[in-house]
Amino acid sequence: MPRSPLEVTGAFVAAINAMDLPALRFLMTNDHVFTDARGTVYAGADKMIDGWQQFFYAYPKYWISIDSNFQSGSRVALFGTVGGKWRVNGTVVPGSWQANAAFLAEVDRDRIRRWSIFCDTSWVSPPVQPEYPVPSIVEV
Repeated sequence: MPRSPLEVTGAFVAAINAMDLPALRFLMTNDHVFTDARGTVYAGADKMIDGWQQFFYAYPKYWISIDSNFQSGSRVALFGTVGGKWRVNGTVVPGSWQANAAFLAEVDRDRIRRWSIFCDTSWVSPPVQPEYPVPSIVEV
């Protein structure tokens, strides 16, 4: 029995939160289109799996929390919060980020055809770690 668009988008969010690439791929149509918060469009499910893998590496512990949603036909709007950490030069840096976010999904036969995120992207760059001067030893 087919799942509702709300159930499909819920499964997609769960796969993202689990960083489960096989589940994400299963839930995408072959012609899946992702639009990021800066408006850049990525087409093709296999390309997006590479993209998700890179994203999960750069932003470890990424999560989505949905507070509310609504469905109109095959389209679902989700509203909530996203967050995670940063990885710089292979090291996860201290601190974390979060931002309010909205998502728009288009579901086609139990798969996500389109996934768009809308949020502030100021969190993309990790905070600059202050560089403290090395104290010099003064002889008296």
